[in-house]
Amino acid sequence: MNAVASRRQPIGILLVEDSAADARLLSESLRDVAATEPVVIRVVRTLTEALAEMKRYSFTCVLLDLNLPDGHGVANVEALRSIDRRVAIVVLTGNDDEHVAVEAIRLGAQEYLIKGHFDGTKILRLLRHAIERNKHVYDLEDQRYREFHRASHDSLTGLANRELLYDRLEQSIGQAHLSGETFALCYLDLDGFKAVNDRYGHRVGDDLLVRVAQILRETVRPADSVARVGGDEFLVLMRQFDNKLDAGPRARRMRERVMAVRQIGEHQIDLDASVGIVLFPQHGETVEVLMERADRAMYEAKRAGGGVAFYEDALAMRAADRAADFRAELELALEQDRFSLLYHPWIDVTSQNFVGTEVLLRWDREGGMQGPDDFLRAAAASGRGCEIGLHVAMKALMQWRSWVDQGLRLGSLSLNVGEAELGDERYLPALAKIAVSAGIDPADLHLEVPVSLLAGELSHDIASQLRQARELGFGVLLDQFGPDGEAMKWITTLPLSGVKLGRHVMRALQEEGQQGSMHRSVLAMRGAADALCLPVVVTGVETVEESRILQAMGCKLMQGQLFSSAETADRLPERLRLGPEGLDTARWPAQSHG
Repeated sequence: MNAVASRRQPIGILLVEDSAADARLLSESLRDVAATEPVVIRVVRTLTEALAEMKRYSFTCVLLDLNLPDGHGVANVEALRSIDRRVAIVVLTGNDDEHVAVEAIRLGAQEYLIKGHFDGTKILRLLRHAIERNKHVYDLEDQRYREFHRASHDSLTGLANRELLYDRLEQSIGQAHLSGETFALCYLDLDGFKAVNDRYGHRVGDDLLVRVAQILRETVRPADSVARVGGDEFLVLMRQFDNKLDAGPRARRMRERVMAVRQIGEHQIDLDASVGIVLFPQHGETVEVLMERADRAMYEAKRAGGGVAFYEDALAMRAADRAADFRAELELALEQDRFSLLYHPWIDVTSQNFVGTEVLLRWDREGGMQGPDDFLRAAAASGRGCEIGLHVAMKALMQWRSWVDQGLRLGSLSLNVGEAELGDERYLPALAKIAVSAGIDPADLHLEVPVSLLAGELSHDIASQLRQARELGFGVLLDQFGPDGEAMKWITTLPLSGVKLGRHVMRALQEEGQQGSMHRSVLAMRGAADALCLPVVVTGVETVEESRILQAMGCKLMQGQLFSSAETADRLPERLRLGPEGLDTARWPAQSHG
């Protein structure tokens, strides 16, 4: 064997031919050129034998007769491709059924060979052409699958995301209408997750979410679906489902296994879960109704201190009673000023100075301090969301005015606003009056808006409100921004003053590496932002390595535990007065110059 042939990868050929004469002639033709082309040939007579061999061994190419004792026509091709899409298939055919061979190529074969034309050199050339073509096809299919998976699955846990779960729920509804079967939908929310995040940081919180996702995968049945639809919220679609008596115990087993998690790494945690269950068609016949009622049932379970709750008609009446109680509690909290604020600064890593601060809301409620995710949705439903937003703005701006009077350099202040504020036409004029009364230049105040708010039915109204905010002089930051096409369009269509990349982008960068598609997308997004003179703030930066990756990409504004935690009003001035010396710069990466 010459040096060129020795360097070539051997071709492993599976010959599937029931004619002993044809098999012998073809094998001999291939072996005649084996001195220059390394080939390994295995011969079988039936489709069943071929499928067994492919499960046992890895072949480069299959030479396949379309007329076998136990298989006929293009179905043979489909059967082989179901075992291994990476193997190239060349069909063997006679002159009289060449059209069948062409159809086989359309369905996945790469080439066809007419029987009797068994010239070894030409066959090998055809095989290598088929192998190369199949490699390109496989790589393209694999790339498309990865792109689909990235768009339809949660990047942290690998579970289906909200959009994919909704699609599966729609399919289940359609199938159930035809078959008369029922299914269950479980809405699971982690109780205590935020405390883990606040105490140990996002990395431990992420590890906890991955562990919960693993538990849910292991607990459900093969036909069921699990999705992560929020920070600590999961949906489980139970398709293999008997009746209500079956759904309840299964949901309780899921909850018990989640609650059994008591340690993540070296950290002890205290975790509970609340689960709401709806049944199709008893509790609704559309995706929207089932989701809303599953969510309501989950909050019923949460109100009861954690557990499992089915949606029932009486739940709506109890919800109305609780809404009245909640409104009364909110009014008392506003009257007694039980809302407290934290301030989380942004850093310019080039100058190592604070350049802005985000205001974070907490409610000192009976049972402990609660973050906004725990109550703002219910507050908005009660009609008090805008009022709470203005209360926060008044408190934050008056505190800001006090710090300015003390001579502190503050950069800018940002308030988190949502549908409750921007959906109320009173909010922006009232906020402008508060800014004037506090003596704050509106240009120093930014409104942070989650980009998801621009993806719903109210996107046009929200965009209009953001334009009005800019006309009043306020800055507008799109929060939880991601470098996808849907989000990117808002850079050019809205008068923004900046964007904030969510923690999920940082996590995806770490997963894909600096040469990954997310890295290229962030570079493209930052380039578009730079062209419009828009600053980009990257949130959730927790390690030196993350900071280095971002700096290499030209990002200089960052926010996260690496630089500073969220501070109370009495602690922030101390940090601001100290300036760069007050930061833990020893943990920072060295700055590049030139």
